[in-house]
Amino acid sequence: MKDYSKYSFTELYDMVNHINQFKYPEMIEEVEAEIEKRKSRGEVPTLLIPKTDWSPFKFWKKD
Repeated sequence: MKDYSKYSFTELYDMVNHINQFKYPEMIEEVEAEIEKRKSRGEVPTLLIPKTDWSPFKFWKKD
């Protein structure tokens, strides 16, 4: 697992929008988790972060 705490919010948001979610679903989850941590700590205004719902695009089940 990569240490995403060293990345800026802009870099994290860019990753979420440009990483291939079918090829790297775990990476997307890790980046989104870091963004959520920062939102909960009040480091990022929540109004600036649109919620991305990838569920309609997931075609596999996680075991």
